[in-house]
Amino acid sequence: MAVMATRTTAGDRRTQTRAKGSTGRGRTASGLSVIEGSPGFSAAVDDALRSVSEPVRESFLRGVGENDDLDAALWGPGPTPTQRKEAALENLRRQFTARHAVVGHSLTRAEAAELLEVSEQAVLDRIKSGDLLGLKKGREWRLPLWQFNAGCAHGFVPGLARLRDEFPGGLVSLTEWVTAPNVDLDGATPAQALAGDRVDEVIAVAAIATSAAW
Repeated sequence: MAVMATRTTAGDRRTQTRAKGSTGRGRTASGLSVIEGSPGFSAAVDDALRSVSEPVRESFLRGVGENDDLDAALWGPGPTPTQRKEAALENLRRQFTARHAVVGHSLTRAEAAELLEVSEQAVLDRIKSGDLLGLKKGREWRLPLWQFNAGCAHGFVPGLARLRDEFPGGLVSLTEWVTAPNVDLDGATPAQALAGDRVDEVIAVAAIATSAAW
């Protein structure tokens, strides 16, 4: 029986290229096609993915993508859609658990204003400038406790805007990193080093983390 060859046109190739190179919400929706299973699930995941950095989002989408282009003869069969969904859900559970922990150890904007003896608007202005770091819980801001320090000139550690721009992850990942002892800072946590005005050292160590993430 004769087999008819399928010709790929230039238009087909352009369409394929656009599909592979799509980013943002469209890519999120296509990447989640294998883990949809309940009403509103993909929308909730989409919101979560938009709240994290692009490297984290891309890593997640690669992990749940349907086609990883690996040679099945060499690597064996890939995970099934159900296995991908289970792995993706477990990863999301860990992320949300970490986020809840950060929110639970944070100040409201009113509490931060009282602590720093400034207005709530001043706190908001500092969040916008990056001098303070916050994440949203609904419509309200939450400011992780680790950045506040009574021994610092302004009541919070310096260098946060620079650190936010250098660190590869979002605030939840940053909180985990900045509160853990770091051998590159002589065993001090990055938060302690910032409080000791070792901003340049912390930024340099964060740059190493950025390189490792890529």
